[in-house]
Amino acid sequence: MKRFLSLCLAAALCLGLAGCASSEKQELKATLDEANGYTTVDYTMDDGTTLEQTVIYDESGIVVTALGVKGRAGYCYLWLRLENNTSSAVTLNGNSVQVNGWEMDSSLWMKVSKNSMGREYVSFYPEGAGLELDSVQTITLDCELQDDDYNTIDTFSATLETSAYTGEMPDEELPGDVLYEGEGMTLTFGGFQQEQYSSYTKMQFYVENTRSNYIVLEGEEFRLAQGWELDAILYETVSAGAKRAFSVYIYPDDVYDSDLGYYVEYFTDSEGNSEIYDEDGTFDWTALMPFEIDLSISDRHYETLFYDTITIEDTTVEIVDEDEAADWGEETVTDEADIAIAEEEPVEEEAANVMDDTDTAAEEETTDAAIAEEETATAVTEDVRTA
Repeated sequence: MKRFLSLCLAAALCLGLAGCASSEKQELKATLDEANGYTTVDYTMDDGTTLEQTVIYDESGIVVTALGVKGRAGYCYLWLRLENNTSSAVTLNGNSVQVNGWEMDSSLWMKVSKNSMGREYVSFYPEGAGLELDSVQTITLDCELQDDDYNTIDTFSATLETSAYTGEMPDEELPGDVLYEGEGMTLTFGGFQQEQYSSYTKMQFYVENTRSNYIVLEGEEFRLAQGWELDAILYETVSAGAKRAFSVYIYPDDVYDSDLGYYVEYFTDSEGNSEIYDEDGTFDWTALMPFEIDLSISDRHYETLFYDTITIEDTTVEIVDEDEAADWGEETVTDEADIAIAEEEPVEEEAANVMDDTDTAAEEETTDAAIAEEETATAVTEDVRTA
């Protein structure tokens, strides 16, 4: 009986390996076909914007190619291909992404085995940062290549121009009211946005760094008009020559009375009257203004460039509905968009690897077709440089 069970498990394992090998071969074929021009993937944004396929790095057997852009101006995807013709694995990391000069929160991590090829996208979300871009004109990448031991192979930067590029980016002033300007930096406040019937509120900021190195902004303390403190987090880095839009989220539960030593739970007097809640129950932050922030700005060597108290005077609060407020959660929107892309292009979601004889001996024994594809993979990869 034990022998029979062992045979069954072995058979199941072989079938599983065969299935994996077949799937990987299909992905490999799709990737190589595109690289050699046998198939056409429509890299076009919703507004018709396109990006010419461009090699942005080609050194020592490693080639990085920008394939194209998809999505919309408020949420865009840049597809990249990494060809690794070296004898060890290579990882591509994205350190910074700028769109039209605005630095975006994004992530790029793609690891490709030796003699292999992979494809991945980097996404960026201007709407989530509080920006309304008419189009995506330029994309600037700062990247790092690492070997299998996480040692840096090289770093590189590339600026790509889309078909929407007009020849020169306009020199526009930052939106909002200026809170600080000096030392090659400008910080403005763009106002409050608050969910209707709720206290979920974000403070919108914009910053520009014209210095030759990155800067770090840190809000060390928030204070309200009554002397109460507000637990809030302001910590942002801005690359050299870049602009950034960011938000600070605030909640009534985080208002702290330092004199009494506890968080303020009730904003009413002994008779239950309150000037802080509107008739519809919406928390009115303007009743607690002006706000004060102890702001510190330092350079890459942690040398303080600016430290002072900045004040946000009385201003209005923009009330948004529940659907608009839901879009503030960048992580949620990103997940939904990623799922949509995965359903639309399942073959492109994962990098396709060209495997060597030692690593895939078991898989190659499954079918004669798999062996034939494996023998031709390396030769086809050599042709990718001309794609």
